[in-house]
Amino acid sequence: MTTALVPLEGIAKLAAIATRLVNETPAPEPASVCLTPGSSSISIQPDAGTDPVSVIGSLLIWTHCLTGLQCEWWHTSSGQLHMTLRGRGPAGSRVCVYDAFPYSLARKHLALRKGDHESVTPDELYLFALEIATQKGTDQ
Repeated sequence: MTTALVPLEGIAKLAAIATRLVNETPAPEPASVCLTPGSSSISIQPDAGTDPVSVIGSLLIWTHCLTGLQCEWWHTSSGQLHMTLRGRGPAGSRVCVYDAFPYSLARKHLALRKGDHESVTPDELYLFALEIATQKGTDQ
């Protein structure tokens, strides 16, 4: 089939925006990028492993150029601390960056029951990572 069933006007523009965002972000290539042209949204999952400081740092780097940033974390039923950051990117695109690490690595610093969600700020995420890094340094 050589003709698209639905015009692809938005996908080329969104792909160009995502390419620009990936190329201009000083972070390793992400694990996944998902484009949703109907809502002009880009979802990015960094590839930071399971170290809490690396995961949070990666999320903050991937969202450093976004505006209107909103953050949320929750303790999943599978025992992960999942974090999602949403904001506006180039050309008004909606960008969602998300990742997780085992909640057990955050337990000393965060009291969040399974299933609980909380809104957090980028500053709180940064301070949380700093607290974990500081604790790691004193444990060694």
